[in-house]
Amino acid sequence: MSENLSSVGLAMAGATSISNVIKDVAAKKVLERHEVIASGFWIRLFAALTFGVALAFRAMNGLLPDIKPSGGPLFGVAGWDASPLETWIVYLTIEVILVACNTIIMFRAIQITPISVCMPYISFTPVFLIATDYWINDVIPEKQYWIGVFLIFIGSIVMHRELFAYGWLEPIKAIYRERGCLYMLIVGFVNAITNPIDAKLVRMTDAFAQAFAFGCGMVLFFGILALLRRSPTGEVIKSVPLWALLAGLLEATALIFQLASHNYLPVAITISIKRAGIILTVLLGWLVFKERGIGDKLIASCVMLAGAIIFYAKLSMNQGLMVAGITLIGMGLALYVTRKPTPQIETA
Repeated sequence: MSENLSSVGLAMAGATSISNVIKDVAAKKVLERHEVIASGFWIRLFAALTFGVALAFRAMNGLLPDIKPSGGPLFGVAGWDASPLETWIVYLTIEVILVACNTIIMFRAIQITPISVCMPYISFTPVFLIATDYWINDVIPEKQYWIGVFLIFIGSIVMHRELFAYGWLEPIKAIYRERGCLYMLIVGFVNAITNPIDAKLVRMTDAFAQAFAFGCGMVLFFGILALLRRSPTGEVIKSVPLWALLAGLLEATALIFQLASHNYLPVAITISIKRAGIILTVLLGWLVFKERGIGDKLIASCVMLAGAIIFYAKLSMNQGLMVAGITLIGMGLALYVTRKPTPQIETA
């Protein structure tokens, strides 16, 4: 991989991160007033229309997609051979179902929990990606990855550090008590399955064709679900059309850049850069939704981000330990500076 191609991939991954963050804010604006299925239908519909426009523009310029062999049997299992089209359909169907269910869970998380609290837990995706990337793409994790796992875990605890006053295990228990955080852990796990599938599908076609096919599948899924549940989809477009449109456009933009970056960068690096947006998400949660406790959330997000970066920066063990040491020292200083004074007990 040349330095020039890597720069292109990094730029695409950065655009993915920014688009994804603003999309989450727009989606929360929609979800503040409407239920998940109706909101998801319109957001995904606008995204699919954007994918269609992009694909049509490319077709007008003679760039027609085709389906290439996947380079191996289905899921790497010997004997599970299929034609390129059959393989592509199987992977696409699995991805649509998983991502659609994941979208419902994520939308529910940001609907019931402050966005600055639940979104940082998406940093657990690379932790889960250790296992899934090995299973799907045969990528063997390095030993220093566990340093990243440690930092992500520490950051998740720091997120609820005020609960240490009620017991040493309370911050850990809070992750499971706060349903939005637990939901985002589920989202992170499913993302760790779908991200390698994304990369495989893009290599079989191209980013635009894959995005359009995926977008149509998502609209079909949410459309059927909305009909079965009789979701009030009309109310969404009447009350918050611009927020739904913005969320859909940015959903499409983020996915196109993400899928395109897979041609230049390993999937893990793209997702790591994408998740770097959690810092901006926390800040926007404070600025847009007036969420409180921003100090602890920023500190925790930075620690979790450092853990995610260690996974994919190709650091040696010593370099990983050095980054972890600097991160923990910085975290300690930040926690000390932002500590709350202990209430004084008045004496007679």
